[in-house]
Amino acid sequence: MKKILISILALIILIGCGGNKTENAQAHKPSSADPADKMTENETLIYYTCPMEEHRDEFSDVPGKCSKCGMALAAGVMTDEGNHDFYGCPMLIHSHIHEVKPGKCVDCGMNLKPMRLIK
Repeated sequence: MKKILISILALIILIGCGGNKTENAQAHKPSSADPADKMTENETLIYYTCPMEEHRDEFSDVPGKCSKCGMALAAGVMTDEGNHDFYGCPMLIHSHIHEVKPGKCVDCGMNLKPMRLIK
């Protein structure tokens, strides 16, 4: 009887461990919406921000959703002059700075960089 109980316990543990491995593998699959798939060789991911103009002050260093509207945050990448949508501050907390021409960040004085959002 003792051998049967030990065998059943061992089987339960093995099944439990195998299930966790499957769940963890599925949780860490690369997303098809991974911004790295849409970045060029010369681009650098800087932050994630809400793609809505009114919510530019929403930012994160990891993917997520806007706390104001629930939209997926877009990746803000530093790019080259020919591929940019705006000039922005490369600091995470200044993701709200969007200008049409080069200049200085009004919050910290850093040079604005050519940037674009990957939605």
